[in-house]
Amino acid sequence: MKSIPLISIITPVYNVEQYLPQCIESVINQTFQNWELLLIDDGSTDRSGIICDEYALKDERIRVLHKENSGQSDSRNMALLLAKAELIGFVDSDDWLEPDMYAMLYRTLINCQADIAICGYYWNYKDREEPSCSGGDIVVYSQGEALNLILEDKIIKSFLWDKLFHRKVMTELLPKSYYYEDYATLFKWFINAGRIAFYQKPEYHYRQRKGSTDHDADPLKKYHFFVAEQERYNYLQKHHLLLERSKEFAVKVVLTGLQETKGIARGVKDREKGLYYIDKIRQELRKYLPVGYKELGLKKYIRLWKLQYFLSWYLFSLRLNRLFIFKKKSRRIYYE
Repeated sequence: MKSIPLISIITPVYNVEQYLPQCIESVINQTFQNWELLLIDDGSTDRSGIICDEYALKDERIRVLHKENSGQSDSRNMALLLAKAELIGFVDSDDWLEPDMYAMLYRTLINCQADIAICGYYWNYKDREEPSCSGGDIVVYSQGEALNLILEDKIIKSFLWDKLFHRKVMTELLPKSYYYEDYATLFKWFINAGRIAFYQKPEYHYRQRKGSTDHDADPLKKYHFFVAEQERYNYLQKHHLLLERSKEFAVKVVLTGLQETKGIARGVKDREKGLYYIDKIRQELRKYLPVGYKELGLKKYIRLWKLQYFLSWYLFSLRLNRLFIFKKKSRRIYYE
């Protein structure tokens, strides 16, 4: 009879044949070996599904589920239902791990009696890598401290893959059918955690690709980020959490709306589609108004005023402004 693994690692897979072997090998080569790897093939049309099966034949700790394409969130949710372990980790199929990542996360979580352990990561470009932190210190946060930090999204980011979770904190599944599901959900798991420990050493390699969610000008994705920011605010209000920061979080929703409408106006190719999502954001922003110039700053306050009352002028000024912006050519080279 097989023993129950200590960690279940969840990896959604979709058309990543170029990077998938490196990802799987980095799990197999972990110094911590008591794991299972759940590869959820989300209807791949390249050789990704075949690669998953090949590795499953070599290592009995690897399980593969093939399904019709239904998105990354659905893949992760299905894997959560199948996972055997009480500790859950996530790895994206185009990324890779340092050999001691799960050993360090497990040790940190156990030694600190935490419900969530976090590590640092590298931003990996084709020509360089940039660490998110350094030093190797371990910082332990209370639930309240960690919740504030993840909502600020600076010291602790809303990524799934740099963390190890105790299953008991994961009381809500990820929302289906929209992007940035981690941003809209992860803070809820933090609410359920008594202690959160942060091992401040990069252990995860986050591959920077041109077509990834973070680097895509699709107006739907930008709208979904705005939706995720609203979900954070609305959830906190509904559950009467951090009410002393309510105005601050409402301002954050407004700033996010301004940022995403600006991105759509400047980067969209389909103008009709872009205008549709800009107008949706504009309408939904009204729930969080009024917001004064002191909270936004004068420049953003004027931009908000134009967005609300003079949409055509708003769009024209952003596009005109873009023509006169000198953009430094990025020295970073992205993966395809």
